[in-house]
Amino acid sequence: MMTIKHFYSLLALLLISLSSNGQNIVRGIVTNAKTGDPVVDAKVSVNGVGKLYTDLDGAYNLRLAPGKYTLAFSQTLDGFIDEEREIEVVAGEVLIVDVQMSTALTDVDEVVVTGRKAPPTSDKKLDEDRAEGEGTTDNIGKEAMQKKGIQTAVDAVATTPGASVEDGKNVYIRGLGDRYTKTILNGMDIPGLDPDRNSVQLDIFPTVLVDKITVYKTFTPNLSADFTGGLIDITTQDFPTKKTLYFKGGLGYNTNATFNPDFISYEGGSLDFLGFDDGTRRLPISSSTEIPHPALQDPVTATITQKFSETMATEKAFSFMNQNYAFATGNQKNFYVGGKKGKDSTRLTYGYNVVLNYRTSNTYFKDVQYNEYIMETDPNQTELFRDRTSKGEQTESNVLWTALLGQSIKFGKSKFSLTLFHTQNGTKSAANLRETNYDSNQAVLLKQGLQYSQRSVTNANITGTHFLDEKNKWKLIWKLSPTYSRISDPDIRSTAIEESDTPGPNGEVQYLWEESVGAEVRRIFRSLNEYNLSGRFDFERKFMQWDSLESTLSFGGLTTYKNRTFDVAEYVFKLYNTPNNVVPNDPNWFFEDENVWNTDTYQGTYATGQQERANIYEANQMINSAYVMNELPLSKSFSATYGARVERSINRYTGQSNNADFDTTAPRYVNEVVLNNINLLPSLNMVYKIRKDADSSRYERKTNFRAAYTQTVARPSFREISISQIYDPIQGRRYLGNIDLKQTLIHNADVRWEHFFGRTEIISLSGFYKRFINPIEIVANVAAPNEFIPVNAGVADVYGGEFEFRKAIGFNKKSKEHLRFVVGGNFTYVISQIDMNKVTTEVGGVKMTEKEVRQANARNGEVIGDYRTMYGQSPYIVNGFVNFSDDSLFLSCNVSYNVQGKKLAVIGVGLVPDVFEQPFHSLNVKVSKGFGKVREGESAPRWKASITGRNLLNQARRRYYESFNAKSQVFDYLHQGTTVSASISYTIK
Repeated sequence: MMTIKHFYSLLALLLISLSSNGQNIVRGIVTNAKTGDPVVDAKVSVNGVGKLYTDLDGAYNLRLAPGKYTLAFSQTLDGFIDEEREIEVVAGEVLIVDVQMSTALTDVDEVVVTGRKAPPTSDKKLDEDRAEGEGTTDNIGKEAMQKKGIQTAVDAVATTPGASVEDGKNVYIRGLGDRYTKTILNGMDIPGLDPDRNSVQLDIFPTVLVDKITVYKTFTPNLSADFTGGLIDITTQDFPTKKTLYFKGGLGYNTNATFNPDFISYEGGSLDFLGFDDGTRRLPISSSTEIPHPALQDPVTATITQKFSETMATEKAFSFMNQNYAFATGNQKNFYVGGKKGKDSTRLTYGYNVVLNYRTSNTYFKDVQYNEYIMETDPNQTELFRDRTSKGEQTESNVLWTALLGQSIKFGKSKFSLTLFHTQNGTKSAANLRETNYDSNQAVLLKQGLQYSQRSVTNANITGTHFLDEKNKWKLIWKLSPTYSRISDPDIRSTAIEESDTPGPNGEVQYLWEESVGAEVRRIFRSLNEYNLSGRFDFERKFMQWDSLESTLSFGGLTTYKNRTFDVAEYVFKLYNTPNNVVPNDPNWFFEDENVWNTDTYQGTYATGQQERANIYEANQMINSAYVMNELPLSKSFSATYGARVERSINRYTGQSNNADFDTTAPRYVNEVVLNNINLLPSLNMVYKIRKDADSSRYERKTNFRAAYTQTVARPSFREISISQIYDPIQGRRYLGNIDLKQTLIHNADVRWEHFFGRTEIISLSGFYKRFINPIEIVANVAAPNEFIPVNAGVADVYGGEFEFRKAIGFNKKSKEHLRFVVGGNFTYVISQIDMNKVTTEVGGVKMTEKEVRQANARNGEVIGDYRTMYGQSPYIVNGFVNFSDDSLFLSCNVSYNVQGKKLAVIGVGLVPDVFEQPFHSLNVKVSKGFGKVREGESAPRWKASITGRNLLNQARRRYYESFNAKSQVFDYLHQGTTVSASISYTIK
């Protein structure tokens, strides 16, 4: 209760702070016109008097009475040319005046003084950062996200070149899978809601808390080396330029789920709406409890069985509209320590951001499928044989909320930031499936599944930034980031009952309990806890090289420790002395009191099982790294960024196989090292820059030629490098670990030509090559087509190219400057190949190359080559958007499109064919309109309404088995429908 009181007290104080005091403030950031770096210790004077200096961010802050003033900016220490700005301060307004200072008259664009310059995350500023940066990057800032109607980070990154979206929440770069894309928050590692992924689920970051997103396409030594497709850095805002209060509420309609009378679910807990289980689903006994067999006639068996919830069946449920709510507030204030503002006082600037976001959604998959097909043993038969099909309906009710509290304080030449972040996700799932087995044990099974997954991530990020000398040549940045993540799958319930093909005595359908054909009742309790601790430091030293051009030497280190514990308790419920094995088609029946085994009736349902030893493990990872890097301009046009990073990674594992307790030869691991690598990872990035001075268009033209060579790595996840066997009862599939996995080493080569026209227009052309040594792929088990295992796959080569453009069309007349029409897009084409002669596998105890296995199972007339495509690699990616805005009407319209080509999702072995994920054509539209009065000192109305349409092409996510001269067959099929949502927001600035 005290926690809740403290929360509301804090919220009240923030609101009071936000609404109090008049503004009359002038603030901005002074930057180097050539590099974009902040200009520190620049003197800011008003009407020729005053002695205010910019801080370590190049920021300044003035409180002035209404009127006209002349601001003068000077910094002679580094040879900057003085700048002046004529401004007018309006009562109650925060005036933003950002200034670029140059060391030569040609460094800076023509200046048009409007009293309001581009914010640090505007399209223009981010394009400048990209043009002047030493590595290959793509950026998207808050301004662009707002104009395009982007609501989450996943939609933001999806607009960058080479990005593709999977499952609506995960983003991959250049068609490479999750393993080769990494996500960090404010420059530090953060685990996602699925800790087995390298990239974080990006839909947990609403754009209201994001300042900018940077996608690094090439590795530089100051970045973690475990990526090769791209590294996504999400930056939250630390010092808001204006005090802000923001509210938003919205509803959404899904064509499949909303108000659907066939929607299914089950009775959950009272806190499901918050993404928490209230204890309703917790394991009712100790996981180590021994359960006596009914033959022992021990009443404890009945007592234990009755402790489990009776709820096993799906039921019809009301499916309301999707909901989305957000609240945000932020401001910065100045205080003076050691007295009032003056010579003997120290100015202290404090900034804060508070963001809360809550949303719910319902999904209904009407014709969901999970199937298994194999090739016939006869090579003359090309069509695939149906081994198992599972079809029906499946639903998900999802709750996701995030909270962020960011606080920053700076004084003198130091800045400290603390960001606290928590995300909570609860997903309640239900399924009704009809499963047909066609090979051995032929039968029709009616399956019902209930599941709840509770996931959370709590992160703190503490950062300090310091200039260490009088001339601001030495800079230190240090960061400390602890994280705790938890996943709990309490009481995963599944029931399978046989539907007999023999009618009952009255012609009715009979349902049978026949374990030999797969009839079962199963309940699984899983929990995962992971602790991460990351710390890093970075030193920078600026100096002048032989041509008096500024060079930067950087060095630092990073340590990351991760510890994970994973626990599974699995129970199978059986029937004892059931007459004729006839049962009703009602999963709840098994746990009704009168149907539970007891010592009086000596028949009914009883529990068996407990923990599975192979699925209980503890693992930890320690990564220590150090780097040195030099940004060296060799001339005014040509520069190189080079250096190296050393990474030492050690994985330890504790666990044992299921039979290790009674078999001394069975695998057993006690804090055993399963991965131990030291890598020296070089990096060289070169850029040749051509600059054309501003012409009649008033914009400077910038052209860059870039080239890079780097080495990076990819490591297996904790689950992959284990002996675990994770079962999904709804899909009927089992995912195995592989304790013998190796790390992947990648060689990367990149070239890019890019031209910046100014006014946010750009065109670029890139090429890249990557060689993967020991890439990790997912392979089907030759003996069990429903089992999948990660393996190393020899050597893979990837070649590709990217084309990007962004063009503003028309409206050049002054009378139409309020109109903007921008079209843009990017296209990525990739060729990938793996030499199957270098990939080995084991079939029937005999080691063979993948090519030999494929040849042994080839169809007549089929020619097996030496190469196949790489697992998870899309051959092409297309992104496009059209944006129209009318500033006079406060109207914005955006249309976006994304698709990626067919990619290999599961590697077939033996008679199991390959599985390919099919293209998903995503078309989304958003229209937003501001309305209401524009108040004095504000640039837009406080009210804003928007309508968004997603998946307007009504596409389904499909993966197909494909084989020589055979009709493609469904591996899995999920169709979630089209969603249309409307929202309204209110912003005070």
